[in-house]
Amino acid sequence: LVIRDQMKYMQNVSLGFDKEHVLVVERGFSFGPQNLKTFVEELRKMPEVENAAIAFASPGQEATFFGLQFQPEGSSEILTTKSMVVADGVSETLGFEIVEGKGFSEATNDSLYVLLNETAVKVMGITDPIGSKLLESQNTPDGNITVGHTIIGIVKDFNFISLRDEITPLVLQNTERFGDIGGQYVFARIKGNQTQSAIASIEAKWKEIAPEQAFKFSFLDESLDNQYLEEQQTGRIFSIFSILAIFVSCIGLFALSAYVTSLRTKEIGVRKVLGASVNSVVLMLSKDFTKMILIAFVLAVPVAWYVMEKWWLQNFAFRINVNLWIILISGISVLTIAWLTVSFQSVKAALANPVESLKSN
Repeated sequence: LVIRDQMKYMQNVSLGFDKEHVLVVERGFSFGPQNLKTFVEELRKMPEVENAAIAFASPGQEATFFGLQFQPEGSSEILTTKSMVVADGVSETLGFEIVEGKGFSEATNDSLYVLLNETAVKVMGITDPIGSKLLESQNTPDGNITVGHTIIGIVKDFNFISLRDEITPLVLQNTERFGDIGGQYVFARIKGNQTQSAIASIEAKWKEIAPEQAFKFSFLDESLDNQYLEEQQTGRIFSIFSILAIFVSCIGLFALSAYVTSLRTKEIGVRKVLGASVNSVVLMLSKDFTKMILIAFVLAVPVAWYVMEKWWLQNFAFRINVNLWIILISGISVLTIAWLTVSFQSVKAALANPVESLKSN
């Protein structure tokens, strides 16, 4: 139950951007800068596409976010941050929220402009970020030079790597800084239920512009979910072994209840002759088993809680807590399964003719 709820939580939690209906066309470098720009412009004209943009990095692909060192203006401290290089329109296409300032625009030259996420602002200790500068030391043929990047906007924190990791400082730079050389990914936001026609149209346009290049695409939400295949596999294994454990336990419980019932056959007969009801006999036979199950439950809960809370869930920066209701549902489920298993023998004994029971050896 804990693993299932954690998987469900990761699928439904807000990542800080809209991952749904985003088609990711890979290998954008195959086009060349000018063809790639033409490709994106053509996508934006398609009736099935809401918006499209180019980027060097894609959420969930950690290797595409490289580290850079910046020094906030007026500070002597040099800080290392992750960097995401994007073209104009990525914020609108992926749904990044600009909480202060503005985003990149096609109307301006953004080569020396940067956007910071909220965590970067906090870590760098910048009190008035908009208009402030980040200094970067660059190696050139003429020696080291210091380049100042102006902060024009603050992006609301979003999970750009994985829910296993805390959100770290991130600086968004524009592709114009590198001479508009293109990008690795093209993001296209698809309108509602027009996915299939959008894929066909985008592929046709790709082959029209670059017929010699293979068309490779994925969906952003599926790519992000695939990060947790190992955890999903763990969940399936736990489910299978839980079912097997319960099944084997039920077989043992069924045999034990049959044995105990056979030992108390005459007692049941006497009780029924003296006026005991079927319900009272069933309750009597189930009572001892219920005590054993409750004792086992009390012993199992701390172990299960410790393994999940202190071992497995610790792998996730964004996670659920092991709530009381999960423990209660587990206990009620096990108790119900046990009662159903034991009740077959109990009801059979309670319905038996007491005369036959008393005559038996």
